[in-house]
Amino acid sequence: MHFIANIKKTFIIFLIKYYRKGKTFMNKAILILNPSASQGKTILEKEKIEAELRKSDIDYQMHISKSAQDIEQTTKKYIDLGYKNFIGVGGDGTLHYMAQYLAGTDCNLGIISTGSGNDIIKTLEIKQKLEENIKIIKQGKTRRIDLGLYNNKQYYIGIAGCGFDSEVTRYANETKLPLKGKLRYSFSVYKTLITYRPKIFKLRYDEVKRNINIMMMVVSNLKYYGGGMKITPNADAFDSQLDVCIIKAMPKMTLIKFFPKVYNGTHLDIPYVETFKISEIDISCDYSLNVYGDGEYLGKLPANFKIMPGMLNLFVP
Repeated sequence: MHFIANIKKTFIIFLIKYYRKGKTFMNKAILILNPSASQGKTILEKEKIEAELRKSDIDYQMHISKSAQDIEQTTKKYIDLGYKNFIGVGGDGTLHYMAQYLAGTDCNLGIISTGSGNDIIKTLEIKQKLEENIKIIKQGKTRRIDLGLYNNKQYYIGIAGCGFDSEVTRYANETKLPLKGKLRYSFSVYKTLITYRPKIFKLRYDEVKRNINIMMMVVSNLKYYGGGMKITPNADAFDSQLDVCIIKAMPKMTLIKFFPKVYNGTHLDIPYVETFKISEIDISCDYSLNVYGDGEYLGKLPANFKIMPGMLNLFVP
């Protein structure tokens, strides 16, 4: 009898230890900090961020990323280890790479926003303020948001674009000028405008085929990109649809004149602008144009974009 009792006791102790280990992984957050975010300034916030996490009694483990690929692989590693809570410290690009493996899982993504553009948080009504970001994570409220999918291989959270805006994004990413957010993107717009020419895009969606002379177009899940441009003001991350915004060919002086309207979303009433909602669209062009999503390089045209409803679990206010 004593022997059986000891076996039962040992088994119960084992179950308690196993449960506690699992519970630790369930509650402990893996924090992935992108040291290159905000032109290298994010790493300078490390101690302040950790102090605020301790103050809020959030159990975490920190990883300082080495590259975009490292962000993805680290995310996958900790998913495989059983972690459920992931916190991205950086900008839209950091969240973009974490989402590649978090998509379709029951894991949660939290945001500590320190990037240059921070367009993803604007639509979700999350402020770029450390204390508020951590408060949102601490309170634990989550919602599953839609994601866009490029060529059946890469997710994006916010907006994917091609044409004039993809060249602007490329220049904004590559410039060494100490500019941030709206100023950085606006400068890149006027710089790119000097040489860029409209292209004929071939579109196919909802059994419709069109050839349009286009300056640029975006396929959006969220409202903002380019450091605060409200390019698709009707976009909704929970409506299982993507918003397309087409800027048709126009005189350059006309584009310069109406460009500021994009920042408050009042450009939709301009004759050269067209918007509509779709669940999937194919885009091609005689030119092999770059495609960017969340400010990161996705690939080139031709491209297929589709909505993936409720794919990412996000901490929200």
